[in-house]
Amino acid sequence: GQALDCLVKGCSDMLLLSPDGLKLLLGKRNVQPQPDWWFAGGRIFPGETPSQSCQRLIRREFGLEIDPARFQVVCCQSLAWGMREQPPASNGTTDLQIVLSLVLTQSEVEKVVLDPKEYADSQWVEPSVVLDGSYHPALKFAVGSLLAKRKMDEMREAAALSPDDHVKIAKLALEFSSLATACEPLNGRSSYRVVAPHLNYECDVVVSTT
Repeated sequence: GQALDCLVKGCSDMLLLSPDGLKLLLGKRNVQPQPDWWFAGGRIFPGETPSQSCQRLIRREFGLEIDPARFQVVCCQSLAWGMREQPPASNGTTDLQIVLSLVLTQSEVEKVVLDPKEYADSQWVEPSVVLDGSYHPALKFAVGSLLAKRKMDEMREAAALSPDDHVKIAKLALEFSSLATACEPLNGRSSYRVVAPHLNYECDVVVSTT
């Protein structure tokens, strides 16, 4: 608690994807901060890279041994929370979050079980469910950034393989621009609201891009 009162901590959070890349795993947290649908992940330890942190966290949470090279950086965000788990809880905490993605194999998916002490529920959902649903803006931004990154990768591949196919490359560039624009958060109070009856806790979420 004393450290959190003085320091901003770094977190590596993961978008875990199904083998076909079409669905992602969300966990509904029991604890602060963000007692609602969220990423798997946690604090980065001193001396770790974000991917090494994810390797440790996914080993701790799911018992999976993952090569750090499999993790792909998606986006970065700053998160200021009004509450935290460590006392005094009402002092809150601020995180610098790095989001990475990982496509799991089928055998890895079958081993994934979230800790019931930390998570009340889990679900595999399509990205559109998050983007169109009532989820935290930070989660929406990360999912939107993932889709934009995929399109950027597709455009780069097309430019490398078919540099003279300007029509295809331009089409992909427009699609990337559309995805990137769509995931940009809007400043101000979000329509999403944290509601955690089991903690007797509710709060608004305010987005700032500055």
